Amino acid sequence: MSATEFDLHPSPTDLAATMLDGVDDLANELVRRILGAEHAYLESTLLTTEQLHDAARNNLASMLGKLSGRAPMRLEAARDAGRLKAEQGVPLAALLHAFRLGGRLVWDELMERSDGRASHALLDMAAEVWALVDVYSDEAAEAYRESADMRARESAEARGRLIRVLFADHSANPTAAADALRTFRIPDHGYFAVISQEPLTAAVGVDGLIARLRTAGAESVWDAEVDGSVGLICAATESAIDAALVALSELCPGRVGVSSVFRSPSGIGDAVGQARLARSCTSAEIAPSAPVRYDSVPVPLLLVRDPNSGRIASRQILGDLLGLPRAERQSLLATLDAWFSCGGSTRDAAESLHYHRNTVLYRLRRIAELTGRDFRDPAQAAELYVGLRAHQLLS
Repeated sequence: MSATEFDLHPSPTDLAATMLDGVDDLANELVRRILGAEHAYLESTLLTTEQLHDAARNNLASMLGKLSGRAPMRLEAARDAGRLKAEQGVPLAALLHAFRLGGRLVWDELMERSDGRASHALLDMAAEVWALVDVYSDEAAEAYRESADMRARESAEARGRLIRVLFADHSANPTAAADALRTFRIPDHGYFAVISQEPLTAAVGVDGLIARLRTAGAESVWDAEVDGSVGLICAATESAIDAALVALSELCPGRVGVSSVFRSPSGIGDAVGQARLARSCTSAEIAPSAPVRYDSVPVPLLLVRDPNSGRIASRQILGDLLGLPRAERQSLLATLDAWFSCGGSTRDAAESLHYHRNTVLYRLRRIAELTGRDFRDPAQAAELYVGLRAHQLLS
């Protein structure tokens, strides 16, 4: 080739300019390549072919405008593409792959229009093409992540609002709870119970708890509170609720309160109050081995419903026992608690405390002297039980 012939050959910038003039055809080709190479675009049910074409055309036009010298670098198209793909559920990897395919298309067209002559100027433009692909990809990826983060925050906020609706009082709008349940894909019929428990440990987490309860045959939804969490469990049978509570006690050994079992979502609001009351029927001195069920603790429930009266009862019943030095007071109360826990058996209480039976009898008589209530008298023993539980729960 002569020097004159070489000089007459279009420069890379001129080639880019002619490509810019035919950018619609290039966009069609890029869409074809993307759909042929990246299945994520075919599988997306939200992103239309028209939207993909517009994004391809805008980014090609922006890149070719820069390569041809007709326009400065503009990254709005890349950011728009990143936001669009995030909103339509296209994976980030597929987005970046599409930009690489666009870069390859530009280079292929440059080579074809230069009749395959890879001049120094064209090779320099190749470096510029891939540098632009990197810049546009980075900008699109940043916009994608920002949009995805925003959508995640909005989704979390919407979920939080829906959960608050679920656990609210539904007496004025009975259908609200059922509507919320369907959103969480939980049946609006079956057997239900509400749980109130201490904060979950990092080792368990809400997702792990939901998966474990599902294995036990129950679906659940949870809401974090300042001092713990509240959850709704649903199962096809009442026995499945029982199995779920066993699984819950294995994962959450702390204080757990359970409402009565109910059959309609409209009962969720009342059940939340029951679960919280049941949970308050435990304390550091009362460590149940299983979740405390609202239906199983009538005396503690009376006390926590009226704490002022409970404190008065504790002082009146336990009397001088409460004035003892701390160590002696705790020793006597622990003995009385063990005696009640063992159904009034002195022998069993001694075994649980690792004491001699006579030691337990001595302490019970000492309690009788201090309180004026004989543990052998059923009525007076009942008063001692009320006084002990009131002290444990309310002091």
